[in-house]
This record gives sequence, C-alpha cells and structure tokens, in this order.
Amino acid sequence: MALKIRLRQQGSKNRQTYRIVVADARTRRDGKYVEKLGFYLPHLTENACAMDADRVMYWLLQGAEMSDQVKSLTAQIAPAVLKQFQEHKKSLRMKKIAKKRASKKAE
Repeated sequence: MALKIRLRQQGSKNRQTYRIVVADARTRRDGKYVEKLGFYLPHLTENACAMDADRVMYWLLQGAEMSDQVKSLTAQIAPAVLKQFQEHKKSLRMKKIAKKRASKKAE
C-alpha cells in the first residue's frame, strides 16, 4: 500500500480548511485516511497551520511520500523535519554504496 502525506479538504464553500493526513495514494481526496497529522487554514494570515513533526518524520521513515503542497507547508513550519529526512536518505545511500564496494572487494 503506497502512502501519501497530503491535504484533505474540509469546510464549506468559500471557507475551505484542510487537514494534513496520511492516506492511501489510491483513495480520493476527501476519503478515508490513516492518521491526522495537522491542519491548514488558508483564510487566516497568522498561525494558519499546525503539524505534528514527530509523526510526520515517523511516516516519512515508513515510506510515505509528501505531496508538493504539504512539502512546502512543512518547509515553512518544521524545516528541521525535511533536513533530518534528507540526512537520513543520504546516510542510507552511503551505506548502500559501502555495501556494494565491500561485496566487490570480496569477489
């Protein structure tokens, strides 16, 4: 099951609100979701977004992918999460390269 961290539309016409959720990539925009991670209120100017950074990091490590909108919101609210995830991906790549080099040396 492919998971995405994306926005789920809520609210009434001309007064939209969004929830930041983890959902199966195949479900519809306003469909079921696995977990709510935060909210986004575009009609407010200040404090318009909140997010649980620890849970976002957990789901990223589990293989969930962020939508572009959520990625930009995360960059505004919790840039440390994106930085930490990039460092984690980089360390995984380095481990993979080291493993390949060790197997070539063994041959």
